[in-house]
Amino acid sequence: MNTEVFRLKKWTNYIFWYQNRCFEIKDMWLHYYWDRDDIGIVIRGSMNLHNATARIVNSKTLHLSNHNLTYYLKSDSEKDINDFLHKLQELDVRITNQ
Repeated sequence: MNTEVFRLKKWTNYIFWYQNRCFEIKDMWLHYYWDRDDIGIVIRGSMNLHNATARIVNSKTLHLSNHNLTYYLKSDSEKDINDFLHKLQELDVRITNQ
């Protein structure tokens, strides 16, 4: 079972805006957690990456969606978002530009 963890910011709401979260890609599922201590204990949300699409908004922002759900994600660095996009490409997630 291949697992990778990425640290990105996820849109939460208009009060808290983007919050740091940990994202784990396990098989074809993306799970997110509030922090690394939650991994394997409390999954805060999940997305099936089969038929998912990642839309690049700018060098540090992307929108990841499948038929039911959209995650609005940002990164503090281009490297972190590019590492995440590279992993999505390996899983054949469709990536588009805005």
